[in-house]
Amino acid sequence: MSSSKSRFFNPAVVGLIMLSFFLGTSEYTVIGILPEIADGFGISLTQAGSIVSLFAFAYGLGTPFLAAYVGKYNRFRITMLGISLFALCNLICAIAVNYTVFLVFRILTAVVSGTVVSISMTYAEDVASIPEHIPGVIAGVFSGFSIASVVGVPIASTITQTFGWRAAFITIFVATLALLALLFVKLPRQNRLKAGSILEQFKLFLDKRISIGCAIVFLAGASTYCFYTYLTPILQQELHIPDSMLSVALLIFGIAAITSNVSSGQVANKTGIRLLPLIYVIQTICLLLLPIATHNLISGGLVLFILGVMMYLLNSPLQMHFLKIATREHPACVNLASSLISVFFNFGIAAGSAMGGVIVKYAGLRFVGIGGAVPGIGAILCAVILLQLMKPGADIR
Repeated sequence: MSSSKSRFFNPAVVGLIMLSFFLGTSEYTVIGILPEIADGFGISLTQAGSIVSLFAFAYGLGTPFLAAYVGKYNRFRITMLGISLFALCNLICAIAVNYTVFLVFRILTAVVSGTVVSISMTYAEDVASIPEHIPGVIAGVFSGFSIASVVGVPIASTITQTFGWRAAFITIFVATLALLALLFVKLPRQNRLKAGSILEQFKLFLDKRISIGCAIVFLAGASTYCFYTYLTPILQQELHIPDSMLSVALLIFGIAAITSNVSSGQVANKTGIRLLPLIYVIQTICLLLLPIATHNLISGGLVLFILGVMMYLLNSPLQMHFLKIATREHPACVNLASSLISVFFNFGIAAGSAMGGVIVKYAGLRFVGIGGAVPGIGAILCAVILLQLMKPGADIR
């Protein structure tokens, strides 16, 4: 391993990646253990399912306001407080006596998680050993969520099967406390943020380069999750993958998603946002081909794998785009700018999942790709407009 690569994975960078891994595991693990939670509280599976949708809604709605509010305080102290609250919320979920208490603290977990992720992005410049590593650090933080879906969720599921669903949340609590100790020692204390009032920070959206970038994130999330929400039934009912091989198929798709996150840093470092239109063209074409491709296992599997590689490539380029503009021209809004990817992607998840549900109900599972292509076309158009705005001399105010 080269010295450049060895410098990349310093303790602070590893700690931030682990932080997103724990946050992602806490978010996604509920999906895998919903039946156990429903049985534990004596509620229906449908009622338990509201935990997932309300988590995403709270994450998207609450994060920008809290991220903007805490930006005026010391970054390190807020980070430590946020991680502590995240750990405490998971502990209370583990010992919750009823569904209402569990749901309330899941909503609090969502808002705290979104804020902690946003703040963690602002450390990239401080913990990266060289400037060229900054996009890689951001991609690493994002990749923690993908790793959580591939590794963290199965681990939580195994713990649930062995010790019960409450043990999964206790494990997250204990692991987070250990990580808190590491980050307390390794994260820099200096406070780079000089945030203004919430109203002042929300003026960031008046910048067309920011608002159109947010539209891209939303449309990309909706395009992706229109099909991704129904990935398992697509594998089972359209590709006819046997149950014994389903976990292998999901693992392969998970590897594609991790590849997408890791490659995102390289895309940001080498080309910035210039490749965004091409990325969405490829994704949209694959979505349009999906109804035909799934008639065959090989072609269907290939198209799904490509979609997995495409789905998170926007993360680092657009995150760097938001942070650069905010740092140079809107320094009071850096904390809010760092939250935009996670906020608008979660809104996109909610919209895409709802759209996919309507398509499955009225047209059939095979056509979710066609539905996902519609916001995909919108993402292409917005990406082209954004590139035009970024040209020297363009009217971007």
